[in-house]
Amino acid sequence: RRGGRQSCFGIIPPLLYHTDFALNLAQVEGDRVQLQQVLQNLVANGIDAMHGSTGRIQELWITTGKEAAGEVVVKIKDSGVGLSQEVSDRIFQPFFTTKPQGIGLGLSISRSIIESHGGHLSASQNPGGGAIFQFTLPIASGNQHD
Repeated sequence: RRGGRQSCFGIIPPLLYHTDFALNLAQVEGDRVQLQQVLQNLVANGIDAMHGSTGRIQELWITTGKEAAGEVVVKIKDSGVGLSQEVSDRIFQPFFTTKPQGIGLGLSISRSIIESHGGHLSASQNPGGGAIFQFTLPIASGNQHD
């Protein structure tokens, strides 16, 4: 595994981000641009969520791995304000937003993209505070790694 720890000083207050990318991860099949859109949306949402949190270090984790079901998993974990039960129940509905300037389509579109690739996108509360968004994608046929 490779890991990284960086500080982005362009964001006020500073954001500490961590990466933990599994080595020799099997490939997935999909539209590269659409999958990048999903990842960018989830990272941007995590950063936005941390702007509303106070009194704790603002950290973002991005990790990859393999699920037992033969899927690749990508997790984006933040130390932001977290997800209330009401938000959790509605977060993937079109036009639902918690952002003052949001239109509420990013997570709905992201879920549609992941599902169109045979995967699943979910959200949960981060036990340490904040939220965890994760998506799974099936491993491309004939491309199994240990």
